[in-house]
Amino acid sequence: MPRRLLVIAALALTAPPYLRAQQGNPALVAAARDYIVAGDYAKADSVLTEALAGAFYVMDSVDALVWRGVLEYQRGNRSLAQLSFRRAFNLHVPTDVTGLETISPGVARLFDSEYRAIRVFSAREVDVPAQWRIPAVFVYPAVLKPRRISGHALVHMVVDTLGNVEEKSIEILDIPDSAFIGPLRETLLASRFEPARSKGRLVKSSLSYQFNLTPPPLQDPVRLVDRARQQLRQHRADSALALLGDALDSTNHASPAIRVYAQLVQGMAWRAKGRDSLATATFSAALAGYHDLTTRGVDLAPVLRSLADTVRLLTPRRE
Repeated sequence: MPRRLLVIAALALTAPPYLRAQQGNPALVAAARDYIVAGDYAKADSVLTEALAGAFYVMDSVDALVWRGVLEYQRGNRSLAQLSFRRAFNLHVPTDVTGLETISPGVARLFDSEYRAIRVFSAREVDVPAQWRIPAVFVYPAVLKPRRISGHALVHMVVDTLGNVEEKSIEILDIPDSAFIGPLRETLLASRFEPARSKGRLVKSSLSYQFNLTPPPLQDPVRLVDRARQQLRQHRADSALALLGDALDSTNHASPAIRVYAQLVQGMAWRAKGRDSLATATFSAALAGYHDLTTRGVDLAPVLRSLADTVRLLTPRRE
């Protein structure tokens, strides 16, 4: 009987059950490995079955399942080998398993493929960290624009071997306002990375990143309306409406006269899109504002007076 198996027998006779499990399983797995190397797959099968049945700790089960995978591969059962490796990794991902290359380069490659698909490497364990390929473009939440909240967000995430952020891995550890959470998650999921590398191979890796969240700069509402008119002349009504929405945004502090200017152009944009009811309602609001300004004696720019005259001609009079 091999010396290693004599040790196992001695443990079985002298040690209490929990200690036999603790000390005997590594010896059983080691014996199974020796049987696999020797090509005695039946004995390896028997010993691994015993090791798995008597596993007291999670790592005992992991070791037995890994070597069960090696055994199945050597028997020609690649799918069973793959299944066994995955069962092991679902329990715990070991730091490393040595000696597979000497048994079979094929089983070493299969193990490595399954291993890298599930194990997450820390920053200390990679040779080349994950790096931005398509930088994150953060869209500041409209709901926060009036308050102009700013601050830092700290995020932890996992980047897979394709360079994508795993959605379930995203942890937002610190953020100045909860309204940032949704847009920040969308930003991360839309980002693309060059994956991390360990020993020349692509690996999953954990990554922490700090974002500086700042509101967009204030924009000149007059310039926005002027640009919207240019877009309308080029038959780009949707672009014009987007610019006018920004011009009328309260954060840009448009004066009453500028708001009338924006609404007049906005009505024209709605008409260009064939939305006549919206155009009529917008023109009515603009002309009401225009009338209020003139009643109060506000001196209006010639371009605004001319635009209002044009809109009056476009708007049907109510009887």
